[in-house]
Amino acid sequence: MSRFIALEGADGCGKSTQVDRLAQSLLSRGEQVVTVREPGSTSLGERVREILLDGKEPLGAEAEALLFLASRSQLLTEVIEPALAEGKWVIADRFHISTLVYQGIAGELGEQRAVELCHAVIGERRPELNIVLEMSPEELKQRIDKRIGSGDRFESRPGIHERTTKAFHEVKGIPGDRIIRIDGSASADDVAARIEQEVVVGLR
Repeated sequence: MSRFIALEGADGCGKSTQVDRLAQSLLSRGEQVVTVREPGSTSLGERVREILLDGKEPLGAEAEALLFLASRSQLLTEVIEPALAEGKWVIADRFHISTLVYQGIAGELGEQRAVELCHAVIGERRPELNIVLEMSPEELKQRIDKRIGSGDRFESRPGIHERTTKAFHEVKGIPGDRIIRIDGSASADDVAARIEQEVVVGLR
């Protein structure tokens, strides 16, 4: 049995921690697991990531979305689809829902255009389950303010925390997407337990 899961949410919500927690839980059950991050996890993806996170590089809204999609397409071909074909679980730290939120609803591209672009590139090659960790803008900002260093292209945009938290709450995805929202402000253990329940119980 293979499964494709994406964890989503605004920066600071704890999804990367929960990707690791879920992977360890599945491994303890004897499953084979591959974790990936977006953008990244391929040579092309890491190079695209550098461009996207460099706030000094000017990018139009559509060009930004297409860079994400180029990285995602390569990730699907090079890593995700082969892993699923081998019966492994794939857990993604972000996938297409983030594009719908950051470039679409909370960005300048607009939700409908973002949906069109995502569907044109990835089609039905999408996660079976998208788990969105929700937190208030105030909680997210407190977590991010504790980080060392300046914000990247996305974190430094004015009002980004308010817009993205609202967008993650509203996003419907591409028709056919399954989205579950979980309170990310709970303890890491409680969040992990809720995610495990949705993944292990809900999908089997």
